[in-house]
Amino acid sequence: MQIGDKVYLKPTDRNSRRGKEVQEYIISKIGRKYLEVVQQLGDTFSIKFDMEKEYQQVSNYSADWELYFSKQEILDEQESIRLSDDIRKEIGNYGFPKDLSLDQLKRIKAIIDEDK
Repeated sequence: MQIGDKVYLKPTDRNSRRGKEVQEYIISKIGRKYLEVVQQLGDTFSIKFDMEKEYQQVSNYSADWELYFSKQEILDEQESIRLSDDIRKEIGNYGFPKDLSLDQLKRIKAIIDEDK
């Protein structure tokens, strides 16, 4: 992680009323505790994230953005949610683990699809 590296911000549910578009930002400052991002180097408006709290946005209120270091992380998360929802529709919510990897979810979905 260096100044000038690209990161991606996904709006939280709270901020999704302004749009659900993932936005590309650039790391402008890296401190001991905080990381700041801007849309273009030289911008004065920056968004600060706490590196000690899993890159949670620093805000007086609820966070508006979630920070990701690649678009693939966002795509994987969205696919995991979609697969989890599909599996839950088939087998129900009761006892369904929440910490399954994307690969595990894909295998479970393939097994369910085989039985159809």
